[in-house]
Amino acid sequence: LHPHQPPRAGVQTKKNAITDDYKVTAQVLGLGINGKVLECFSKKTGDKFALKMLQDCPKARREVDLHWRASGCTHIVRIIDVYENLYQSKKCLLIVMECMEGGELFSRIQDRGDQAFTEREASEIMKNIGEAVQHLHSVNIAHRDVKPENLLYTTKRPNAILKLTDFGFAKETTRSEE
Repeated sequence: LHPHQPPRAGVQTKKNAITDDYKVTAQVLGLGINGKVLECFSKKTGDKFALKMLQDCPKARREVDLHWRASGCTHIVRIIDVYENLYQSKKCLLIVMECMEGGELFSRIQDRGDQAFTEREASEIMKNIGEAVQHLHSVNIAHRDVKPENLLYTTKRPNAILKLTDFGFAKETTRSEE
């Protein structure tokens, strides 16, 4: 297994308007329990990203903080920036993440219909999930919601990298709880 990076330092939220740095489109990339994910583009580079909007509250802050700290692993969707902005006069956290063009593992399972994954494909999926979970546990984070809908592919290609996302149920663990 790959050596994992140490956890990132705590998240630094940016207070300037996200629209200073990103062009946000109306294109919905996904719908989560806590909000929708929109497409956005870096004004500096033109690169495409995913933007998750959460209403600011302690639970949302915890989700963002744990996901940010876990972002050092190849198999966890990377957070790029976090903004604290007012949206429709509500304080929101705007999370800019890498855009996962390949969709959910869930969709790939459905699209297969009766064509099951080969043993090799299934073992690769499990290896990727195992690496993500191992990384989380090494930085004392329990995801608590690993399921095909929360596993996203980087591209549509068959050899795309699988990554874990959605830290809405994640908890910090301590040694004494193991």
